[in-house]
Amino acid sequence: MFEIDKWYMIWLIEGGEEGCLAYKVTDYQAPLLRLHNPDIGNDMIVNTSSPMFVRAQLSEFQDEDRNQPWPNRE
Repeated sequence: MFEIDKWYMIWLIEGGEEGCLAYKVTDYQAPLLRLHNPDIGNDMIVNTSSPMFVRAQLSEFQDEDRNQPWPNRE
């Protein structure tokens, strides 16, 4: 379902509110998804079967586009 080393837009519910950030998938062993975002500076493991996980979408921006603005940056 997820491609390793690809960037995804990840929607999660935290604190009762839905939010979205870009993360690179570094590992996937269903249902656990390991994510990394160098701008945030940490790895995160998400249980994709959790109700806090809303959805994921392959980002149109990948590593070769890293110098371009990301959708979640202003």
